[in-house]
Amino acid sequence: MAIVAIASPKGGVGKTTSAIALAGLLAEKQSCLAVDLDPQGNLTMGLGVELAPDQIGSYDVMTQQLDAEEPIVDTDCGVDLIPTDSTLAEAEKEISDDPDRFFVLKRQLDPLKAKYRTILIDCPPNMGLLTLNALAAADAVLVPVQCQFFSLRGLDRLLEEISQIRSQYNLRLRLLGVLPTMAENTIITRKVLRELKDRHKQVSVFYPVPKSVKFAEASFVGKPIHRYTKNQKLVKPYERVMRSIVPRSKNAPKEYLL
Repeated sequence: MAIVAIASPKGGVGKTTSAIALAGLLAEKQSCLAVDLDPQGNLTMGLGVELAPDQIGSYDVMTQQLDAEEPIVDTDCGVDLIPTDSTLAEAEKEISDDPDRFFVLKRQLDPLKAKYRTILIDCPPNMGLLTLNALAAADAVLVPVQCQFFSLRGLDRLLEEISQIRSQYNLRLRLLGVLPTMAENTIITRKVLRELKDRHKQVSVFYPVPKSVKFAEASFVGKPIHRYTKNQKLVKPYERVMRSIVPRSKNAPKEYLL
């Protein structure tokens, strides 16, 4: 059983796109729960779920008004989902004085470990209390990084913060790897990938996800990318990440790494 947080302090790097793609692939192999922990609710919409005004979701879980199992909804692609909307932003304020505020999500997800083989958490684009809850609950964190040089500048700081969270709140937390996104066939992309490999030799770097309008189109119709297009150049990178979460065997070669 694995809980994987998908986190980045920067928006627009393909974080939610990656969560949708991975959840859809994982759900075809095993039980998978996706948790939308971003008040923007893009994961919820990208999995084809539209919340009614009074529908329960992540806000109720994080404020501990409901157990995590109660808001779960089915999706057309087989992923179970704890949905959210903008009300989740209020949860950070409401739990900020709780002495155990960093472990609310962990306590809520613990009873679901017997039901799901994988739980994916889509984090907001910051290192606030919601993201800290996700990292305190997770076994591993996947970091999407856009293939631009300014994105590399923030990566060092993020990796330091993940290390601090590991030592303070979650000793079992490991870095699943860095996922380059929005890669193009350009000199800049090639330099960024080379820089990633050279500067972070101890970090797993996955094969890059190409830049394509197909990802936005798939999210608009509420489908994971592999259900929207047969273009293996877009699907294959996420299949490789999935193999790092669900390896074929302990000694299987890590052919999913760049």
